[in-house]
Amino acid sequence: MKYNKNKEFSEIKKNPSQGKRISAVRRAENMVWTAAGVYDFEPQFLSFWQDGTPDFYTNSIIGYAHKWYFTTAMQTLFSTINDSLHRDLYDGLLWFVLENCTFEREVSARPALNEMRYSYAKKFLDQESSRSRQQWMAQNSTVYALQAARCHTILGQDTGLVSTKEKKLFNELTLSGSATDQEIIHRVTSVFQQYFHYSGQPDRLTFLYRCSMRLKRKLLNHFPSRIVRNDRLFVESGSSSAPGGKGTGRTGPDFNRTADASEKDYEYIRQCFGRPLYPKEKECRLNTALCTWPHDHSHLYYADGISETCTRTDASILQARKDIDHQEKRNQIHFDEHQFIYRSSICKLSEQIQNAILVSPVPLPIRGRSGQLATSEIWRGLFLHDDRIFYTKMEEEQPSFSVDLVLDASASCMDYQETLAAQSYVIAQSLQKCRIPVQVTSFSSLRSYTVIHRFIRYNETDKNTNLFRYFAAGWNRDGLALRAIHQLMEEEPAAPNRIAIIFTDASPNDDRKIPASLEHGFALSRDYSGNAAVKDVATEVRALKKDGIQVMAILNGNFGDTKAAREIFGKDFTRIERPAQLASAVGRLLISKIQQLS
Repeated sequence: MKYNKNKEFSEIKKNPSQGKRISAVRRAENMVWTAAGVYDFEPQFLSFWQDGTPDFYTNSIIGYAHKWYFTTAMQTLFSTINDSLHRDLYDGLLWFVLENCTFEREVSARPALNEMRYSYAKKFLDQESSRSRQQWMAQNSTVYALQAARCHTILGQDTGLVSTKEKKLFNELTLSGSATDQEIIHRVTSVFQQYFHYSGQPDRLTFLYRCSMRLKRKLLNHFPSRIVRNDRLFVESGSSSAPGGKGTGRTGPDFNRTADASEKDYEYIRQCFGRPLYPKEKECRLNTALCTWPHDHSHLYYADGISETCTRTDASILQARKDIDHQEKRNQIHFDEHQFIYRSSICKLSEQIQNAILVSPVPLPIRGRSGQLATSEIWRGLFLHDDRIFYTKMEEEQPSFSVDLVLDASASCMDYQETLAAQSYVIAQSLQKCRIPVQVTSFSSLRSYTVIHRFIRYNETDKNTNLFRYFAAGWNRDGLALRAIHQLMEEEPAAPNRIAIIFTDASPNDDRKIPASLEHGFALSRDYSGNAAVKDVATEVRALKKDGIQVMAILNGNFGDTKAAREIFGKDFTRIERPAQLASAVGRLLISKIQQLS
């Protein structure tokens, strides 16, 4: 899809900032044309710095690459990539190869390229510190790591790569200037197939994927220099990351929001996530009680996941429901294809849990006429003349604790929805085999609503397949989500002792700002991201622990900020690199928590 130039001048009149972007595009295109030496084509790719100014070195490389490598075969490869679910990843890796090949071909005739490349690398690394973890993830951790490693080598430094996979990719994708277009295509497709299961066929670009792309585009201006496809540049700064929606973007509370708009947003959330868990009156009370600073202008929606008959003809709602159904099928297919691993994990994990319970029986508090005074039971003696207002402890081999499984369902989890759904199924099934009550919820934020989606209640042992309804979209306001889930745990306690297992990337990020509050030391509003958001989540985790709830976290694969996870959860988190590690990793954490309860 090309940028529609016929709308150009009318858009400038409507929105002056659009005119600035168009001017930047014009300058970038001129850089590409000048390097290519021809002006009879429209550049498919352009490069910009995080402040929106054109990147002179990379745009020159794009132009030189057009001269040397943009054959019919290369254009076909880019076209196939454009229809892939992992378009950003493949684009980034292919340009990583083309940059070095093009530089080596041109540098002998254009010595100034050496200085341009050095300045580019220095600026790229200088701007690295200004990005947040969520922005880093939205780009692509692999591509960014390789780009940064290349910049380090340009400056005469070590690559700084730690991952064995990234080191191999760096070496395999660093080709010399003598490589032909066919050699580049062969090497790149081979790497894609080996490391990323590239099929060479167009993928179905679902609603949920497009939602993720809107979130990534919203964060684009915060990256160091990045090459983008020309048709993806023009995104209004106020466009929402929420599925199919229009919102205020990262502009904080919308005080001019109309009642009609709020009602439409509520109906959108209801149609996508299912009917509300509570009656309207109770829902309002919970919003009033829980949506306090720093979540003053956010809302909560508790969903039970039961879809209602769609009474709306809104195209975005119909498409959303269609894609949610499609994701459920993908989750089920993934589990079926890997069921040997997952069912083996269920057996191993349930055995570990059962052994831990036998070895470290959890003391079961029993009301009696002597022992430790139970202040919460004194009223029974005063009004019911019940003298059993003391607690004694009895060693009990049967579990006297419940587990809450909490799943991050934001767009940063888009790439591993199937894995996360399967892993949550494994944990829930394992706990239920040991007769441990388990409740499973997920959270994400759309259109100012933080949605708490409950898949399984404590007393439901036959609803685990509901977990295949898991899908990821939108933002993640972790602090408000944990506050809401804390309330849910308190409302229906299933056991005296409680454990919460949180699947997370430890990168809270939402498009609703933290409001200014002199009382809390915030003279100005701040983005809900980075250090401010991490501190908010840590506060809610401490509140859970203060209430006697044991908290542990699981980070998936390469995703997740280890430093932030340590600040939020202390030592109570683990990272799972492969599904086969799930049983042992979760087992170790659960055993330590069970021992703490004993």
